[in-house]
Amino acid sequence: MALGIALLTISLLGLWESPDDFFFAYLVGWSFLLTTALGGLFFLVFNHLTRANWSVVVNRINEALVWAFPLLFVLGLPLLFGMHDLYHWTHAGLYDPSSPQYDEILAGKRAYLNTPFWSVRMVVYFAVWTVISYRLYTLSLRQDVDADPEIPAALRSTSAWGLPLLAVTTAFASYDILMSTDPHWFSTIFGIYFFSGGILGAVATIALVSLLLRRTGGVLEGVITPEHDHDLGKYLFGFVVFWAYIAFSQYMLYWYGGIPEETVWFQHRLQGGWAWHSAALVIFHFLLPFLILLPQATKRTGTVMAVLSVWLLGMHWFDLHWVVLPVLREGGGFHWLDFTCWLGLTGIFAGGLMYRLGRHPLVPQNHPSLRDSLQFENM
Repeated sequence: MALGIALLTISLLGLWESPDDFFFAYLVGWSFLLTTALGGLFFLVFNHLTRANWSVVVNRINEALVWAFPLLFVLGLPLLFGMHDLYHWTHAGLYDPSSPQYDEILAGKRAYLNTPFWSVRMVVYFAVWTVISYRLYTLSLRQDVDADPEIPAALRSTSAWGLPLLAVTTAFASYDILMSTDPHWFSTIFGIYFFSGGILGAVATIALVSLLLRRTGGVLEGVITPEHDHDLGKYLFGFVVFWAYIAFSQYMLYWYGGIPEETVWFQHRLQGGWAWHSAALVIFHFLLPFLILLPQATKRTGTVMAVLSVWLLGMHWFDLHWVVLPVLREGGGFHWLDFTCWLGLTGIFAGGLMYRLGRHPLVPQNHPSLRDSLQFENM
């Protein structure tokens, strides 16, 4: 956390040098953490709804990950000072017919794309995410000291009504936070793309933290085993493929339709330096992890899983960088602020995660499926 604060302090020096670069880099770094936390919340909800036994021993890591929305809300407040730089639709002249900057398309979206309504929606999104995660987190902690058989039912019930709320708010947030940086463009699949990268980042985080806890002092050794690593690896493999499927589906549909209002977004990302960035995503976000995770042995090898988890987290950030930065830099490339903002925010987030993990037992107590999870073996 101290390192994260130091890196963000250094990043503030870049704010005076280049406000645009700072706010865009901050948005990418913050979105990386937000999508990862949302992916973790989806993952937790899925496991409760399906009564998954294998995941009980990793749930506490997941719960600590999703109880990050209040922190993320606070970390997101600096973006309010960069709205004019980040979001073209905040410029007043776009809505005045007498102005040379008048934009008829954006004028038609003004009822939705305006700063007060955008801010209200952000508050609503974070309120929904916080309520769902807080309830799942507190019910799980209550079970540590109270073996009430109704608690698992309450966890499933919360997940049942929380899932549709989570899906809708995540889809709208993906548009408000990232897609509206290029407000002329539109996509009906972007919310799923946003979700797929997030859950991939979340599972990678859970796998990495569980491996670090076992390697550092033997915490959770014998509790989380290669059998659980194997299932986490299967999730990583599945969502590497799912992310690629959604990314290709979006590209293929726009290529097939050939509508200029849609294809322009990809044109920006297939020219200049961004063409290399796009090619790198195909190779290093899909092909390489796909081939590594395909054999059973790699999913059961701790070192491979740790390295690949770090790799996939880096590629998730790389993906978000590709989504956001072409709006600012037509020729592609990186700025030092991209890395200091990302790593600075991640340091603070990781410090908060470790603090939460240290406050409660790392394995949920009194869970009716705990014994099954401890004895879990892959078929």
